[in-house]
Amino acid sequence: MLNSDQIRAHFPALASGAIFFDNPGGTQVAQETVQYMERYLYSHNANHGGRFHTSRASDAAIAEARLAVADFLNAARPEEIVFGQNMTSLTLHISRSLARTLKAGDEIVVTRLDHDANIAPWLLIAEDRGCTVRWIDINPEDCTLNMQEMEAAITPRTKIVAVGYASNAVGTVNDVKRAVQLAHQVGALCYIDAVQYAPHKPIDVKELDCDFLACSAYKFFGPHTGILYGKYEQLDQLTAYKVRPASNYPPTSLRRALKALNPSPASWVQ
Repeated sequence: MLNSDQIRAHFPALASGAIFFDNPGGTQVAQETVQYMERYLYSHNANHGGRFHTSRASDAAIAEARLAVADFLNAARPEEIVFGQNMTSLTLHISRSLARTLKAGDEIVVTRLDHDANIAPWLLIAEDRGCTVRWIDINPEDCTLNMQEMEAAITPRTKIVAVGYASNAVGTVNDVKRAVQLAHQVGALCYIDAVQYAPHKPIDVKELDCDFLACSAYKFFGPHTGILYGKYEQLDQLTAYKVRPASNYPPTSLRRALKALNPSPASWVQ
């Protein structure tokens, strides 16, 4: 039996006696999250990529977090995990890179059940590149996606299918695995917004075979940070919009970061 008082004790914000019903705005932060962030800021807050100790320790902390998220999503490797300001910003960034692969006449599929963070970025690049947007409607009786419409909308001209795992408005859980299959049948990519799904049920990106999946740590007691999973081969091929000194490769692995922090092989995490 769950002890609600014991659980509430992990969340400093609840000490005020307030009751929060603000899941669309995020969950309250757990005490353990605050303590870890405090240790980071006190002990090794630094710019990344440096050769001095605090920078290497900071790199290792991020790499360790990346490994934890890779486990959380069952990604094949930690280099497939990207952090950003939030899901919206990450989707805008990745859509800009994907736009370079599109040409006039290509098609992008979006749904009327999605949060605008998984709609607006695709509408913007469609306008920029002269692509056609195809909309998938909902079944009004139960607020589910009309999968028959999706099957008809995805054609050999489709390049991107954007779909939510669960609706932020009504909680509908969508058949995203089927959406991935339909996209891949015509050689298209599938981008999944899992922000509302990730706090409630397990996610296995390898089993889904999705190309990209985004969620937000602040929906499950973490800091206000966005998370993006991308298949390594996709991240490696895309052109990143970045400053010139930044790496051209996907995120650094935990092993490489810890090796930079301590060159002794005995200290590396295997």
